[in-house]
Amino acid sequence: MNNQKTKTILRLTTKPLEIGSILEGRVISKKRGELYVDLSPYGTGRLYGSFYLQSKDLAQKLNPGDITGVKIIGLDDGYGNYEILLQELSAIDKWEKILNYHQKGEILELEIKDANRGGWVVEVEGVQGFVPVSQLSPEYYPRVEANNKNLIYEHLKSFVGQKIKLKIIAATPKTNKLVLSEKAAKEELYQQILDKLMVGDILKVKVVGLSPFGLFVRFNENPAMDGLIHISEIPEEKSELEKHFKVGDVLEAKLTQIKQDKVSFSLKDLEPDPWVILAKNYKEGDKVIGLVKEKNEIFGLVEIGRVQGLVFENLNKIDIGQEYNFIIDKLNPKEKNLILKLSHE
Repeated sequence: MNNQKTKTILRLTTKPLEIGSILEGRVISKKRGELYVDLSPYGTGRLYGSFYLQSKDLAQKLNPGDITGVKIIGLDDGYGNYEILLQELSAIDKWEKILNYHQKGEILELEIKDANRGGWVVEVEGVQGFVPVSQLSPEYYPRVEANNKNLIYEHLKSFVGQKIKLKIIAATPKTNKLVLSEKAAKEELYQQILDKLMVGDILKVKVVGLSPFGLFVRFNENPAMDGLIHISEIPEEKSELEKHFKVGDVLEAKLTQIKQDKVSFSLKDLEPDPWVILAKNYKEGDKVIGLVKEKNEIFGLVEIGRVQGLVFENLNKIDIGQEYNFIIDKLNPKEKNLILKLSHE
């Protein structure tokens, strides 16, 4: 072989080959119905018997010294050789590109080639890939009545021919498995929007679906982002959802949890969180008026609206029951942390 090391699409440079591994090798010898390929540094591959017949067209074109693609289908032919099938080099190159896309987390714009009840079919570098329904964002997710499979199919089919941005989430050359996500392609944009929200926010949301366990609601339109109001967070007098809610209703709901891309709301307690109000009106460095509620040798407890913060300096200059001008030194509503300093103005 030349100085270029045999490369394997599965990056198995430090591990032994396994069934399904795809790599390049150099033909050592060829005779009727049999072909040997150097798979350094792993050993030798042997194409023979019925496997030869499967690869006959490609094998007939090869001569000793030629480079070929190889797929491992057996670990020992009885003589210490790997059992192999031949692969077109172009197929290896395609998977090399696909794995590179996956590793870099690239966003690909691909045409939807076909659809079934489970999702979309696309192609990446000529390799067929699948986009499951579970990997669709609210913009494309089929919220249809009673999960009607025919309606799901019709909904998904309506997008065939369109180009859409996708991200590879699973790529396994040895099983020819390629899975993509439309939802994952929007992760960065979703996070930018979620970063602006705080638990305790009161938001206007639109009902986009009803289920036995609650209401699906849309809290952002561009891009479309949905959350859930669980049945336990709906007042008991409105627990008969179909009687009190319909798709398209606009409600006020309180944001109760953000966990990765899952957002939860409540209809029970719609009183604004005082920490959210404070964070929306003030920032670190701002001046505020606070009432001293308690004081000891270590800290003073100061109330601003319905939020309590701590002051650690100049305690001898403040008295319980009196109001003073303070400067916000630290403000973290998520951790309910407010640190103040006495203003000298």
